Amino acid sequence: MKRVALLLLTFLSLNIRSQEPDSLKYAALDSLSYEQLLQYYINEPEPPQFYKGPVELGDSTYKVLNDQVIPTDTVGAEPLFRYDYFMQNEGMEQDTSTLEISDFRPKIALGFGKLGYTGDLYSKHFQPTLKGRPAFNLDISQRLFRYLELNFTVMFGKVAASENLPDRHENMVSEIRSGGLNLVYDFGNFIPQRYRVRPYVSFGVSGFEYLSKTDIKDASGKTYYYWKDGSIKDLPEGSAGAQEAKDLVRDYNYESDIRELNLDGFGKYNERSIAFPFGFGIITRVNDRVNMKLNWQYYFSGTDYIDGITENSLGTRKGNSKNDNFSYASFAFQYDLITKPKSKTYADTLSDAFWLAFDNADEDKDSIPDLNDDCLGTVAGAKVDLNGCPSDDDNDGIPNYRDDEPNTPAGFPVNARGVAQTDAYWKDYYEAYLNDTLSTDREIQVVYNAFAAKPKKSKKDEQKDEYTVELVRYNGPIPSDELAYLLSIGDIISTTLDDGTVVYTTGKYDNLADAVKRKEEFRLSGNSTAKVAKVAGKKVEKIQEEDIDALLRKELEDLMSITISEDGDTIRTQMEGDDYFAGLFGDEFTNATPEVKDSLRTLGMKTKAKEIKANRELAEAEESFNPEDVIYRVQLGAFRNRISTSIFNTSTNVLELKTAENIYRYVTKGYKSIEQAASVRADLVIQGYSDAFVTAYKGGKRVPLNQTKATVDREYVEDMNEDKIFSSVDKSLVAFKVQLGAPLKKPGLIAIMEEKIKDLNDIEKQTTSVGGVRYTSGSFASYSDAEKHRKELEAKGFTDAFTIATFKNEQIPIQEAMELLK
Repeated sequence: MKRVALLLLTFLSLNIRSQEPDSLKYAALDSLSYEQLLQYYINEPEPPQFYKGPVELGDSTYKVLNDQVIPTDTVGAEPLFRYDYFMQNEGMEQDTSTLEISDFRPKIALGFGKLGYTGDLYSKHFQPTLKGRPAFNLDISQRLFRYLELNFTVMFGKVAASENLPDRHENMVSEIRSGGLNLVYDFGNFIPQRYRVRPYVSFGVSGFEYLSKTDIKDASGKTYYYWKDGSIKDLPEGSAGAQEAKDLVRDYNYESDIRELNLDGFGKYNERSIAFPFGFGIITRVNDRVNMKLNWQYYFSGTDYIDGITENSLGTRKGNSKNDNFSYASFAFQYDLITKPKSKTYADTLSDAFWLAFDNADEDKDSIPDLNDDCLGTVAGAKVDLNGCPSDDDNDGIPNYRDDEPNTPAGFPVNARGVAQTDAYWKDYYEAYLNDTLSTDREIQVVYNAFAAKPKKSKKDEQKDEYTVELVRYNGPIPSDELAYLLSIGDIISTTLDDGTVVYTTGKYDNLADAVKRKEEFRLSGNSTAKVAKVAGKKVEKIQEEDIDALLRKELEDLMSITISEDGDTIRTQMEGDDYFAGLFGDEFTNATPEVKDSLRTLGMKTKAKEIKANRELAEAEESFNPEDVIYRVQLGAFRNRISTSIFNTSTNVLELKTAENIYRYVTKGYKSIEQAASVRADLVIQGYSDAFVTAYKGGKRVPLNQTKATVDREYVEDMNEDKIFSSVDKSLVAFKVQLGAPLKKPGLIAIMEEKIKDLNDIEKQTTSVGGVRYTSGSFASYSDAEKHRKELEAKGFTDAFTIATFKNEQIPIQEAMELLK
């Protein structure tokens, strides 16, 4: 068995293929800056072929295209769709149902092999299959699914055993005739159709009859007596006249019926039984109609009388308590007697009108059908040749519609507009270069590589650091006694790091000093673990206490070097800032002397500073929370499994907390007033979150709403249980649909799909964010109903159909949909 299992694993490993994406070798180029990319292309060797322009011998020494010339780009359309190429490549998986039609028709197989024995004889109680007697089988197979086959099998053969032990000499041959049913699983749902060789396993039930005989007499009817010296005599050893005993030789003619001998007093036992065969093997597709099968099966029988010896046998004939079994190793040819050989062409399911329109399609309207057009996507109005390519009368590589010099002299390279780069051209180019370099009145043209990585920003251009106060971080659930404390902090924020750790912070500050002040407030209130941290993308980095003084000193120095900041743009006392002061003071500033302008600038900056300070203080007062404030939040749901916060389609931030009971709880941000929280809840109810409700927190604990400024109906009984599981989502907004394969982009594929679904009802078309067209069928409240509909569509030829889940007509993971329906 170990050898067979090792052989099977080796075979499966041969079917595993891997490939490295071609795009991997270009990943390094994407990360280069403009200067590095330019140097890369300077050092890159020239390709074997490159454009040299119209060259005639002796016309010019300029035979290579100048590196500043932009190559022509006249083709911008999608490549021509070819149905046969698509079916051989991209459509390989879509034609699976067509290729497998023959597999769903009955097949017949004829095999031959050997039967092995397992029973009461031999010291190891078994005989290897390959040393057994010949047998043959006849199978009729019917495929039920792409991966499951039903076999009706009849098998004829013999099992034999011959034992010669010091104290026992037994032999037997039993004719086996069996028939039964087997289910064969060939991994068709994992191994693609294109593989010709695939493994399989089988199990089933069979009925069989056996006729067991033994060889105890020679041809003349003399009984065999086995002596201790290994000889066979016609008299028992030690009997009267034994010295006259004659040697006998076994004729291996099994003449005596074991049941009729009744050596152990078993009587007329039934020579029929059932067996449960289990097997495995390999099937190889030779062609469309013929398969080869290598098979091994082990039959667990329901009888112990095949060899005529049981645990109840007498004397030295006594056997073991196990039933007699047999094994069958075979090689078979499977043949399809019904299906005609598959044609190499595919059925045309489209109408003649479609193909006529396809043949005459002209996307770029240049009067050349797309099938004959070598330059798809030609600009509208451009003159084209018989091949559909833009005309180029002077053969300079630039089509006429873009050529500023229609009659370029032969042999000269040209620029992107088709102008010959003659000596006069380069003279004008050089003079223009000097003018651009030396003149004060010059036009600047920026040339850049659109595909290069963006250059790194200078330190002045980088976004200023953002600071926060870290309260606590957890690698697992939040302890129950700390959950209410976190929710009672109005501006609490949760951030999940790459390693799964959740960091809970409060506040976002542009200045380190403000963050330090907030941290001290938490420490005075009893939270000794509060620390200042820096927010960098999705990372929260703690700042060590010994580094804070140095950072504060640098921040003070930076503030001293900046005058006033308005929305992040520094108002400076330089000429480019005078437009601001001219708009503020009018002609009084424009006509003033330099000394007066400096005074007006200072006055303007002070005025603006007061305005900015007042607006900042007002904003901070609206957003800041005090420890004695009551914090109101809207409860959105509590689930056993984590779901995406995007499920709750609300403009407010959603906070995720994992409690000690491994429950994921989702709440909105904190609000100072019940009116704000109630307004958010009302908006959520309108959107379909009807069970959302408001809770209140204060001083690290949850408090009943009737103990706050909220107006509560007297009959309302608030549930204060923080551990219950609930969902505010309207379950009717969750739906399951069947998507008919991947979204399509190519017009040819879309046309084929439109023709294919014309007889289906309840089809929806949706354009994806990347321009593809998604086709779905049906809308079901349960996943099981959608799966049933998918199987119906699969039977109709939509083998690539799969089930998706939607919430408010937006696709979500099926696991999240199942969680929302609980």
